[in-house]
Amino acid sequence: MKNIIKSTIVLAAAAVLASGCIKETFPTGSTQTKDQVSQQPSAIDGILNSVPAAMVTTDTAGYLSGSSGVHWDFGIAAIHMITEFMLEDVATLGDNPYYNRFYPWCLNQAQDDRYIYCAYFWDCYYPWIKSCNDVISLIDPETTLAQSQSQLGQALTYRAAFYLDLARLFIPKENKYIEIPDEIKGLTVPIVTEKTSEQDAGNNPRAPREEMYEFILNDLALAEKLLKDKGVNPNIPNIGVVYGLMARAYLEMGAEGDAGAYDNAIKYADLAISASGKTPLTMDEWQDPVNGFNKATANNSWLWGVGCTSENFNNICCYAAMMSCEGQWGYAPLSQLGINKATYEKINDNDFRKTSWLDEKAQPHGPLAGSAADGNVFIYGNDENPAAKPLESMKFRPAQGNCTNYTVGNAMDAVMMRIEEMWFIKMEALAKTGKVGDAANLLKEFMDLRILDKSYTTARISDEQSFIDEMFFQKRVEFWGEGILIFDYKRLDKGITRGYEGTNHPAVWTFNCEGRSPQWNIVITRAEHQANKGIVNNPDPSQFVPNWTGAE
Repeated sequence: MKNIIKSTIVLAAAAVLASGCIKETFPTGSTQTKDQVSQQPSAIDGILNSVPAAMVTTDTAGYLSGSSGVHWDFGIAAIHMITEFMLEDVATLGDNPYYNRFYPWCLNQAQDDRYIYCAYFWDCYYPWIKSCNDVISLIDPETTLAQSQSQLGQALTYRAAFYLDLARLFIPKENKYIEIPDEIKGLTVPIVTEKTSEQDAGNNPRAPREEMYEFILNDLALAEKLLKDKGVNPNIPNIGVVYGLMARAYLEMGAEGDAGAYDNAIKYADLAISASGKTPLTMDEWQDPVNGFNKATANNSWLWGVGCTSENFNNICCYAAMMSCEGQWGYAPLSQLGINKATYEKINDNDFRKTSWLDEKAQPHGPLAGSAADGNVFIYGNDENPAAKPLESMKFRPAQGNCTNYTVGNAMDAVMMRIEEMWFIKMEALAKTGKVGDAANLLKEFMDLRILDKSYTTARISDEQSFIDEMFFQKRVEFWGEGILIFDYKRLDKGITRGYEGTNHPAVWTFNCEGRSPQWNIVITRAEHQANKGIVNNPDPSQFVPNWTGAE
């Protein structure tokens, strides 16, 4: 690979993330007091803006510049890719699968508390939470200042989103491979707020599920009050995102048997749709070779996307360099990520979402990014990059459709929430409350937006389980590669199948899993449970599922 990593990395949020310690004290060398800063909304903006910057910054956790030297440390989009590689639908098609720098998760190797692979979640989310806490500590929740209300509402929404991800990732779910000890059942992660002292953090147990969801919903309830009339800017948390997070939370609570939770999931999914005014992606927006899945403001679907600029990345350690196969730099054209063959073959030929991948002859269904010459490089290869593989991805376009200049093409927004998810949350909640017919009708309405000849039928759906299976498949197609599906797999107790005759997954990670994978119960880093006496950890899931040998 002739692309080389640039020596200079501009870290926009370095000051925020320099320490892994979670402290709520104000910097000792500051020339302003905490009270003085709280009276200056522009100063608070600096802290608040550091959160989305850190979420997409190369070396956000210090893993690239530190002794590890890994190239997958670029924040929330890296976390989304990590979780996708624990599933089945993103296949690595390149001749050398280890160009996929996320291979430890693909292999389910070294997932216990001694390694950086489980630590990454902790080392990203908790520093981001600390920045939220810093903002929250500076603003009176009863403020009448519009700017302060917006700042506080955004900080609360960020914090709720981070804790909701952490809760769902770390809560141990039963599986067929590793027994879950009674002492950790129902436990999420420690709650650290703007009021948590360093002493408290030293003995801060994992919060029970009920306590965690109460905390999250309280943050969102206050955020709703503060952001209700502040508009919908998809680059920052907004009222649509608040309702979307509530819908996500209540769907999880419904699966745990909480009374009324599914009804609330429906309510808040509807509110997210109505309050935001967002609509599902059109075919033109989906296939857009310039802005497709790379820019939050270029469509009317994204509720939330985190923007990345040239100040936040280097040439190969960022989202586009790992995920945009049409770009002619980085790892993506070498790892050649594509869709699981078995999944692709089940997609209706008239479904425009199928154009997200090359066909079985490695030819595009729709327009390619860049110039005609760029398209030829992607399809036929050149001295640096191989020819395209069948079913290779063209879903995530390089920014501005630029396939040759990484300073332009890497400036790609990370999708955090699309309005389509609210449709699927509502469908699932309807089915789980006994309204399978209503859920099927909603699925038909949604699929009529995706199947060009509107031939989609729900006639084969006869009961709740058959609906859930079909809905789940369509959700996998809809959100391929976007980093939200692990929560569906985990909640619905779905398995993964990478090993089968004709598979296009590398032989080294073609294991199959009956029901939940133990890997989805993320292990807490050793650094945390050495510093925090209250921690009881999840079991090590590494390599508990045998590789498929072709004999089954």
